[in-house]
Amino acid sequence: MKLLNFDLNSYDALLFDLDGTVVDSVEIHDQAWVDTFRDYGVTVDFDFLKKTTGMASTRIVRIVNETFKVQLDPNKLATEKRNRYLQNLPNVKLIDPVVSILKNYYGKTPMAAITGGSHQVVDMLLPKLGIDHFFQAVVCSDDTEKGKDSTEPYELACKSLGVQMNKCLFLDDGDIGLTGAKLAGMDTILVDIHHPDIFLYATI
Repeated sequence: MKLLNFDLNSYDALLFDLDGTVVDSVEIHDQAWVDTFRDYGVTVDFDFLKKTTGMASTRIVRIVNETFKVQLDPNKLATEKRNRYLQNLPNVKLIDPVVSILKNYYGKTPMAAITGGSHQVVDMLLPKLGIDHFFQAVVCSDDTEKGKDSTEPYELACKSLGVQMNKCLFLDDGDIGLTGAKLAGMDTILVDIHHPDIFLYATI
């Protein structure tokens, strides 16, 4: 199978972001953030949140603290935001073109998910959507000290799969994840569900 000029059969493993890549959940996450910050008198919009795509929740709160000169508790707000998101879990849908890749390579090529989400959410989300069996490894924000814009999550995923990072392909909808994967020596594809082609060359 080929995507753009990438032959997916040539990789030792395929790695995927989750939110905005495998599952259509970004707007639900963002609305949960907007509502949570509003409770504390802070107004953030979707454009602001787009720059934080792929970040751990506590990191997002720290960025808001710096940007808006406030002192919000990262752990407290992360919990409140997570609870809001979980209330809308039934509205999360799969992104079919990406799921088709998972189905096509299941049992043939090792696959892993690398996400800025927490295990508390992801371990609930994947079985609910019936896609947990596709991934031999799942790396969440609470598995690493550094975020997806570092090589650490990719190193951990590849170690779990027993493959080398430079022999993997990573798909993500956000610059943060694509940056880290590039640093790890991986080929990358940008997923944009709002673009007619969906799969695009990453420009990071």
